[in-house]
Amino acid sequence: MTETAPRRVLLDCDPGTDDALALWLALAAPEIALELVTVAGGNVGLAHTLRNARAVLGLAGARVPVVAGADRPLLGRYQAETRVHGQDGLAGV
Repeated sequence: MTETAPRRVLLDCDPGTDDALALWLALAAPEIALELVTVAGGNVGLAHTLRNARAVLGLAGARVPVVAGADRPLLGRYQAETRVHGQDGLAGV
């Protein structure tokens, strides 16, 4: 059986609890080489999503760069939805 190299992946997300799980799954998948994570504001602001991505990767012991992206939508006004994933996006975990 021929083994193929893991697919190099850039993951763009807005880490609340759902994207924290996506990061864990990407790190655990042998067919994925997570090369870079970019984050944007989502249910919570950019400062929280940036911290959340770095926290998840740090807990996993992964040395993957995390880069901040947009802090607001291209159109319209940004409004945090803290009732979805809590004040910090990770439900205080």
